[in-house]
Amino acid sequence: MKDLLTAKVIKKHNSLTDGYIPDTPRKVLPDRLLNALYYKFEKEGEEFTLSIQELKELLGITSQKDDKRIFEAIRILQSPIVIRDFRYQDKEVEWVRTPFLCRAVKYRSDTNEIHFKIEPMVIEAVKQKGGYTPLDLDICNRFRSKYALKLYEMYRRYRSLPHNRSDVANDQIGIIKKSLQELNQMFSTNHTAPSKLFGQNAPNAPINRGLTEIEKVTGEKIHCFYDRSSKLFIFSWGRRVEDIYPSPECIIPSSSIEPFVQWYIDHFVNKVDNPKRYHKKISQQIISNDFGNLERYYQLFLLERGKDPKKCFDVQLGKFIF
Repeated sequence: MKDLLTAKVIKKHNSLTDGYIPDTPRKVLPDRLLNALYYKFEKEGEEFTLSIQELKELLGITSQKDDKRIFEAIRILQSPIVIRDFRYQDKEVEWVRTPFLCRAVKYRSDTNEIHFKIEPMVIEAVKQKGGYTPLDLDICNRFRSKYALKLYEMYRRYRSLPHNRSDVANDQIGIIKKSLQELNQMFSTNHTAPSKLFGQNAPNAPINRGLTEIEKVTGEKIHCFYDRSSKLFIFSWGRRVEDIYPSPECIIPSSSIEPFVQWYIDHFVNKVDNPKRYHKKISQQIISNDFGNLERYYQLFLLERGKDPKKCFDVQLGKFIF
């Protein structure tokens, strides 16, 4: 098992996970570079310096021949990417095209270092309240195709989230639906026929290739079929209880902890000296099931969101499933 102290895990903001890098067909390195730079941003803030060797290590590559590919990927991240669903200057942003990097500088005096600065509008998006997708850089760097990496990020994004299918239990199967247009954006392709993206006997089609690679790298089995009536690609995967909850003791799903904690603070907590630390403290209490009257507070949280707490509670598991 990988040492958790050495794992390079990022909490990739969902506005970026749901976004995409346009005009990069079959190019996986720009997406891997974005994840690597996001890792440094989480640790050091919007400006930081990386040696070329450090950058290669974060990207999981060793060959000197890859230097030109890295410089090309940097150039691509200085072109517009698409970020979705955040607020900017008191307005809801559906999407924005903006560079991820506003600056990348290599000085003559610093022959092996590159100085980076993240675009301020990107910073504003990731600072706001919202979910994130945990990603292990070492796993992401093992994918050799853009299709596998983007499908894996999608899977990690929705792995434990509830779906709207009334005929399938949330604690058994995860489901996400994507249109042809959404997948074309994700893969930076421009296919007009669903059969070009996925086919039962088409191992080299983007989705087939990506899902095969994901299973080979991670062991995770993700299924896909194209629903002709809704004209949507439907992805599904089996769920284990440990995939949905952060600990055996926790009674609410991982995906609900952050919004619930923020709701609780907004409704019941006066001003605190360190909101970030207090938020983390409550989250840890919920994970270990040491938070007082959690079940009652969570029922109120569900009611405010128009959900029936009784229907959201699995008596056999003794846990909430939404």
